[in-house]
Amino acid sequence: MSDSSRAGFLGAALLAIAAYAVFGFQHGFEEQVGWYVTLLPGALVAAAISDIIRKTIPGAARVAFWGLLIGLNFLWYFGISLVAIKAYRFVSNASESP
Repeated sequence: MSDSSRAGFLGAALLAIAAYAVFGFQHGFEEQVGWYVTLLPGALVAAAISDIIRKTIPGAARVAFWGLLIGLNFLWYFGISLVAIKAYRFVSNASESP
């Protein structure tokens, strides 16, 4: 498997775990907001873009928000996973060579 395929699977798994941690557990309001912003950082950008869309196409704001929320956070976790995989490969290859 290529590194990007592994990062895609890992990014989807991390996104699922983050979504479950945010929406699956019952927290207090302040704690819930903290988990939401920390684990799903694309939500801030998604909210801003969906607000712009709401002004032009009112019915599409909710679909745009959830699509952007999932898409941007997947890209976030994909990027983190890809960097971690590349760093692991670099370190493991450097330690194997004399």
